[in-house]
Amino acid sequence: MKSDGLRLAALAAALLFTSLATSHAAPEITWRDRYYNPKPSEGDLVLPLACGGAMVFRPVPVPAEKLLGDRKLVLGGNDDRFAYAESSRADHIAGSFNAGSGDGGRLFYIAKYEVTDDQYAALTSEKCGRASNIGRLAKTSVSWLEAVTYASRYTEWLYKNAPEALPKADGVSGFLRLPTETEWEYAARGGAAVSESQFVAPQFPMDGEMAAYVWYGAPESSDFKRQSVGLLKPNPLDIHDILGNAGELVLDPYRLNKVSRLHGQTGGATVRGGDYFTPKDAIRTAQRQEMTPFDKDGPRRLETVGFRLAISAPVVTSKARLEAIEEEWSKLPSTESALAGTERLEDPLQEMAVLIEATRDPAFQERLKDLRTVMRASIATRNEQRDRAARNLLRFGVILAQRILDADGIRDAKDRALTALKPAYPADAPILKKFAGELAAASEDVETNARHYRDTIVELIRDYPPSIIEAQGKVLQEELKARDMKGLEPVAKTFQDHVDRFRRSGKLPSNEIIRELR
Repeated sequence: MKSDGLRLAALAAALLFTSLATSHAAPEITWRDRYYNPKPSEGDLVLPLACGGAMVFRPVPVPAEKLLGDRKLVLGGNDDRFAYAESSRADHIAGSFNAGSGDGGRLFYIAKYEVTDDQYAALTSEKCGRASNIGRLAKTSVSWLEAVTYASRYTEWLYKNAPEALPKADGVSGFLRLPTETEWEYAARGGAAVSESQFVAPQFPMDGEMAAYVWYGAPESSDFKRQSVGLLKPNPLDIHDILGNAGELVLDPYRLNKVSRLHGQTGGATVRGGDYFTPKDAIRTAQRQEMTPFDKDGPRRLETVGFRLAISAPVVTSKARLEAIEEEWSKLPSTESALAGTERLEDPLQEMAVLIEATRDPAFQERLKDLRTVMRASIATRNEQRDRAARNLLRFGVILAQRILDADGIRDAKDRALTALKPAYPADAPILKKFAGELAAASEDVETNARHYRDTIVELIRDYPPSIIEAQGKVLQEELKARDMKGLEPVAKTFQDHVDRFRRSGKLPSNEIIRELR
């Protein structure tokens, strides 16, 4: 009965989201590109807007399998000054829409630019005005509730005027809202478009000076004024101004960080990304601040705070989708289940001991003891597999370290050879070009191995606690001794030092890796 009720509720929800989606010619976009998409790029999703306007969204792929697949992330940062708000923690993310690649990938959409003055006015003013350069400024001085209401109005307008423009999940049209903190940070860091080590870095990868990507608080950047959107370079997902310019409201209320998890108290609105007053050395993707939603005058608005939108979809879109979810859920390992609201001991063997002690039936007590023996063996096997996997990652890190050293040696040899040849040949001599090309290839090989080296460190930090890494590092050292590979022991020790440093700072430049491995 309960399952049937859920199915009916899901079907009703799906009908609600599709009831307005009748065939309708999309309104004409009359604004010039520069007013809503100054930097067009492949893959842009352009949605029409009232008053002849438009808004552009970028797809954010989230590689995962099937409906219940999601992606584990490490969010936050390593700056002890802000650990109460930003300390590293694990979370998970999944997309609402099929990626269309046929491999089960999913995605969500986030606005390519911050909402502008003109875009905000298109849905909130009584009369349509003309789009202008001044209207390209990021919209600020907006409360959290006004941002949420804007997303609702835009969704209603699209359902009424351009329902076919919205992406669909299982035939159900999406809707607009503020991004969650996890969605915002995943997109801001570059999502799946960057490597693991780049993802956890303080900022997304930038080719050159930060001023080319971020409006921060300095005369050479924002000059402490809000700026027009889309003038600077984007992040790796082609999202503009996600750091700096306007601080960005997200859907989730503010919560403190409590050592790898969010604290239980729920507070005011959350603002991400920094703004045009944030100093250059304080710009970081992990930055999160609380904005009190009300003051004595009513809803609170700040001149530095605006927002961008995201596109999502219902989870349970149809009876068939619900049945598919139920089927996938039934195949999940039982160890992933948890009884909500039930106090359970963290150690299952300790819990079993409590049950044995509380049981008065001798026969049942013996059965529980037998089960405890099986559980103990199972846990021991699991721990052995975990330790072996951690040790394999440590071993792979040592192999990568040796590859870096080998590649660096080749690069140095090519550099010395080129330097020796230059006085004997003209600058355009084929032999100089040949050695210059080989030097460039060797340098790229060093950087590639250094990138894999950092990614391996991130995997270790994400999947294993320091105690496991330290213990398995000692085991690896003993293995190297036993196999008469003592020359690799210092390399293994340096790799573990790099793991510890990266955990604390989130930084490990290639030149430091090479210098300390030598």
